[in-house]
Amino acid sequence: MLIENADFLRRASVENQHLVKFLLELIDYGEAETIALAIERKLDLVVLDDKDARKVARGFGLRVTGTLGILLLAKRRGLISEVAPYIETLKKHGFRISDEVVKKILESDGENWH
Repeated sequence: MLIENADFLRRASVENQHLVKFLLELIDYGEAETIALAIERKLDLVVLDDKDARKVARGFGLRVTGTLGILLLAKRRGLISEVAPYIETLKKHGFRISDEVVKKILESDGENWH
């Protein structure tokens, strides 16, 4: 399924561009907008993979998960049977995460990594 066809996703604009500009001193644009939008909408959870962005989000009191956290949630809800094949695919397409972190995450959920 193409992401453009995902009916559960909606495009949103950030109104507080001053906050975005402030955040751009610390992190990249996409992460800055994600955090600013979460603050505007009074959300308590954001999905971020960048280490610096995660730290900034936590500084604003936001809970953080990442791509791997979403995959684990999908497995726990029965949407996928294993996380490891998806991590393999992500890594093949440039997703950067250490094997040590992957191993820790997978072992916490009963899977093995290489």
